Amino acid sequence: MRTLWALAAMGLVAACSSPEDKAPTQRDRIGQVWKYEGGEGGKPKVAYIGSANSVQTMTAADTFGVLLVQPMQEGGADVTVKLVGAPFTCDLSDCKVMAITDDGKTHEWKGRMTENKDGIEILPAAKPYDAIKDGKTLKVNLVVGPKDKTFPFEFNVAGLDLKG
Repeated sequence: MRTLWALAAMGLVAACSSPEDKAPTQRDRIGQVWKYEGGEGGKPKVAYIGSANSVQTMTAADTFGVLLVQPMQEGGADVTVKLVGAPFTCDLSDCKVMAITDDGKTHEWKGRMTENKDGIEILPAAKPYDAIKDGKTLKVNLVVGPKDKTFPFEFNVAGLDLKG
């Protein structure tokens, strides 16, 4: 009889909890549309967007990419590609990512590992900002995990507004 009451109580708890009770995941908080965090004079200090897709890796079922765009004083913007949910790897002597723009062209973006070792800061000379500001979609191939497996992460980059 106790077992029956315990099962009934667990069923009642499960029935009363709803999906809304779950806290949003990091992927939900970042989202797949541009978000902005404050700067001065109404201009954003940073814009960021999560990838439209995620992949399952050994460390997380929902590994996804993030693009960060930081406006520079002299115009243009710094771009960083990050990975959330799995270790980011790159050859420190040749740290790069491959990106595919709307026109189907493949671009090799070189840069340096971020301080947190979770992404790559793309060198401005590679012109990643031009591909983002003028594009609708962007695919970035990132090397994930210890076996150097490459996964494509897609970003819907249309609508970026750094003017504030």
